Amino acid sequence: MAKINIYDLEGNIVGEKEISDDILKGPINKDVLYYYTVSYLANQRLGTHSTKTRGEVSGGGRKPWRQKGTGRARVGSIRNPIWRHGGIAFGPKPRDYYIRLPKKVRRKALIESLRDKLMENKIAFLKLKNIEIPKTKIFDNFLKKVGFKNEKILFIFKNSDDRKNFILSVRNLPLVKYDYINRINAYEILESDRLIFEEELGEDLKTYLEGGKIV
Repeated sequence: MAKINIYDLEGNIVGEKEISDDILKGPINKDVLYYYTVSYLANQRLGTHSTKTRGEVSGGGRKPWRQKGTGRARVGSIRNPIWRHGGIAFGPKPRDYYIRLPKKVRRKALIESLRDKLMENKIAFLKLKNIEIPKTKIFDNFLKKVGFKNEKILFIFKNSDDRKNFILSVRNLPLVKYDYINRINAYEILESDRLIFEEELGEDLKTYLEGGKIV
């Protein structure tokens, strides 16, 4: 059984959770992760880039000099792409970069990204206790104590309003991001050095790893 440490906010190990070894059998499917990453990054692009062709640049309506007899090369417009201030040949135009991936591929990518972090022992659980007011120093001291200070951390919370003080406490920390359990995706998992789930999400993590869906 794979074991995942449970920490308290003081940085002490207070328990552990077990994950079946069957989940970790077999190599990571890197092809799925590659295709997911490419599609995710492509889908973030707005595609609003645009350049003007020679027909769209203002000016250039008059032929600069006669066709023959000057000794210079023939030219029909000062907005020719080879001229300074001319149009752009084959420049980018607005387009849609969207790449659609099937749901099963996206689900598989999420599973494989979690398995990858498990195999590298980069997942931990955090036992939360109520804090009256947001305080970044609590989580800053926690990361120092457990030795995660210089890593890119992704905190994963339950999607509920009672986590507001925890979110306000972690969001100002450098290298630290947060998300909710029902919104995580493979890219943000792969981009992080370490995942820290709140303790209550142990069963949800198993559900994801077994290919289930969290409602």
